Amino acid sequence: MEDLNVFTTVESLRERLKKNGESSSVALVPTMGALHHGHIELVKKGLSLANEVVVSIFVNPTQFNRKEDLVNYPRTLDNDLKLLKTVGDIIVFAPTVNEVYPSDYREVDLELGHLETVMEGEFRPGHFKGVVNVCKRLIEIVQPEYSLFGLKDFQQLAVINFMVKSFNLNTVIVPCEIVREVSGLASSSRNYRLSERQLDDAIIINQLMVLMQSLAKRFNPARTKEIALEYFNKGNLELEYLNIVHPETLLEIDTWVSGTRACLAAYCGEVRLIDNMEIVPQSNDSEK
Repeated sequence: MEDLNVFTTVESLRERLKKNGESSSVALVPTMGALHHGHIELVKKGLSLANEVVVSIFVNPTQFNRKEDLVNYPRTLDNDLKLLKTVGDIIVFAPTVNEVYPSDYREVDLELGHLETVMEGEFRPGHFKGVVNVCKRLIEIVQPEYSLFGLKDFQQLAVINFMVKSFNLNTVIVPCEIVREVSGLASSSRNYRLSERQLDDAIIINQLMVLMQSLAKRFNPARTKEIALEYFNKGNLELEYLNIVHPETLLEIDTWVSGTRACLAAYCGEVRLIDNMEIVPQSNDSEK
């Protein structure tokens, strides 16, 4: 633990980052803690891009639209630090809420258009406003050359890209592939809350994504979704949404385009899971 650089204030973090001089490059990996091997892959990617990596561990209250989710979110700082220690000399920023949002903080109110009204935005009102505020704040504090985000939160990545362009923030957003368990389930902090039975039930999410890749070689998006829903409804999860979307606009599509993404949110018991996968059809001449 003593080998890790853990900082809880903006001032102390900035002093640490100054030590290596202006020529030292920094990569930022924003997290809410409860780290797993998916996060570690982001850190490793950061280490390949920059001289130093800052991992922020901050459970951001402004992006939870359900109070119980904020209360129940796992807080495992000691274990997080142990895991990061296995990777290398990582700088950890673990601030309090007051440190991230001081009394003079001016809340950002960025108009996101349809990016905040579809999928996650529809079912989690206000969520992306919180994401924009915390990510902008962390980028301004750390001033990283690179900021790394996982593709599992595909819509969040689109929002962050939009935010960075809107405010002309001087950082390169690096999307990183989804890390999956052996079962195919996307790695997530929420998986810790699943029982063994629920972990088995949740495998249907990945199975559905793989099925859709196969269906796309024969059918158009509407028919692909229809068959996929029939398959999913045979399982034990409660579907919130399943959308086949354009990779940039995130709007549902009628015909296949390059980079098409299938995005899903579902409840496994009380635990909300999300996933997505690129769908590569054989051609635009798929059957109806």
